[in-house]
Amino acid sequence: MKGYEFLELEKEKLLNHPLFDDPFLSTLSSLDTFAPDKAKRFARLYYPHILRTRLYQANTLGITPDENIQFVLSEILYDEYGSGKLEKSHMEQYRKFMYALGFQQEELKEQEIIPELQSYIRAMMRLTQGDDWLAAIAAVGVASEHAIPKYYTLLLRGLRKIPDIKDSDLELFIGHISLDEEHSQLVEQSILPYLDSQENQASFSRGLKINMDARREFHAGLYKEIFT
Repeated sequence: MKGYEFLELEKEKLLNHPLFDDPFLSTLSSLDTFAPDKAKRFARLYYPHILRTRLYQANTLGITPDENIQFVLSEILYDEYGSGKLEKSHMEQYRKFMYALGFQQEELKEQEIIPELQSYIRAMMRLTQGDDWLAAIAAVGVASEHAIPKYYTLLLRGLRKIPDIKDSDLELFIGHISLDEEHSQLVEQSILPYLDSQENQASFSRGLKINMDARREFHAGLYKEIFT
């Protein structure tokens, strides 16, 4: 199978992953009201995940031999860090969401990492610090980019049900819907020359699966902590 055909099939499979109708996303996206106490619990538990996304991208840049792909990853990292303005970094945008929910700055110093998120962190760290750079690219450059517009659209259905929340407080989620589509396209163009061989296709599929399955496990933990 040609690389471009393979990539389109994998992207279609990605957007049909069971993650998108798991109990956490299904419950969150169908809420009439997202109670403030539950919203605060979500925000706290999701915060350590947000803080580490760029670390996986940086690790992958470090193990990737192709300079064109390195360039794309560096562009993504530059965007993530606010394009040179730290106050516009995606971590700071998430903290803006937390402040809107009533968190104080001092409260953000201690992170609560549930076991299911710890499993996700370990899986992504192993992958992005390992030898299979193409699997790492698939995980951080496609699974964590191409899937995000659909993913954040579902998250926003619930987050917009938080009483008194404004779209300006949800800047991180809203902005990523278009930004991550652009990021994914850049990554796809850069990796396409590597996707004609069956061996490389297997590596790519492996990276997608590791990311999405680990994220679904994280969701199971969020569902247990927030909705049960």
